[in-house]
Amino acid sequence: MKKILLGMLLPVLTLVLVTSCEKDMDSNPTFHENTTGFVLNMPANAANNVLDLLTTDQLTFTTSQPDYGGIPLSTNYDVEISFEDFSAEEPVYKVVASSTSATIKVSGSRLNDAVITMFQDANEGVTYPSNEVKDLYVRLHANVNGMELGSCYSNVIKIQVIATYQAPSITLPEDIYVCGSSIGTAWTTWRPMALINGMAGNFFTIVYLPNDAEFKWGTYPQQWLGHADFKTIDDQAGADVSDNGGNVKVKNGGWYTLYIKGKINGEAIDYTLTFYPAQLLVTGDANGGFTPGTPSAPMIAPADNTGQWISAEFVSGGELRAYAQVGDFDWWKTEFTLLEGKVFWRENANIASNWNTDMGSEYSVNAGAGQKLYLTVGATEDGVDRGEVK
Repeated sequence: MKKILLGMLLPVLTLVLVTSCEKDMDSNPTFHENTTGFVLNMPANAANNVLDLLTTDQLTFTTSQPDYGGIPLSTNYDVEISFEDFSAEEPVYKVVASSTSATIKVSGSRLNDAVITMFQDANEGVTYPSNEVKDLYVRLHANVNGMELGSCYSNVIKIQVIATYQAPSITLPEDIYVCGSSIGTAWTTWRPMALINGMAGNFFTIVYLPNDAEFKWGTYPQQWLGHADFKTIDDQAGADVSDNGGNVKVKNGGWYTLYIKGKINGEAIDYTLTFYPAQLLVTGDANGGFTPGTPSAPMIAPADNTGQWISAEFVSGGELRAYAQVGDFDWWKTEFTLLEGKVFWRENANIASNWNTDMGSEYSVNAGAGQKLYLTVGATEDGVDRGEVK
């Protein structure tokens, strides 16, 4: 009799257990993406106040976890700042802090540096207007910590701040050189790069690099910096650049403009290298004047650095104005003339009118109609290019 009763009870117990589990699972929360956002609160010391960031100890941003279906999850928060209100489809912003806590403290000095950097990134070469009150927009980006889930944004708050530019103790280099397998005398000539007018830390040079050429660089001769010393290398000329034992190696030969940019990052300098196709051009009176719509006349490059760059015949007489095209920089920022038969780059020379008026007759080259400009580039032992008009 006991055996019969036990056999009858087993199905009933199983049914009860299954039913209980189903009810328990029905009551468990289920993860879902947040579609409503979450709330970022205004820091107490920022409400109705202009914050001098250098004298502000810290700002405390507080929030509560986004609704992920009632599940308490470890959430990462990024504090994003912008000079705009984040309404653009692709807003420009900077992340100043990240935390897994819903209370995030950001020091005033860190926020000050971030504001300055963000301004400099958008206004290269422009001095930051210290002591000027600026509107700063702040929001939080949240996601489930360690996972690509739960990405959502808080509301945007606006605070008013005064940031102050502080000159770092480190300074940008005044010179940069390149040395390589095909530059002047192989691995001996340290070719000086030219400074871009008004752009501290921005240098360029034109070189011929045959197939598989290699080079190093430095802020002074014999420094022997290499590929790894660039934060990024941007090949916009199809050179096919690689690292070969520390050297910068170019697979595809040709004439290239090397553009090296140094940018202060805290107490260090980040250097970037960009390859452009080499271009030398003539403008001004010898090319028909500066009349709007008159294009500059490109010089013809030789097959390699044993030949000469040659311009088209000058269409009229007047002072020679010539330049290298480097990215999107204006022509006068990369202009050159001839001084005693050598290429003389304008760099930071203040030329408001012309070479003759502002620098002297020795810097001024008179071009005649029908003449041409001839340049020998990148082949000399001293690294200085030569030229003549005839």
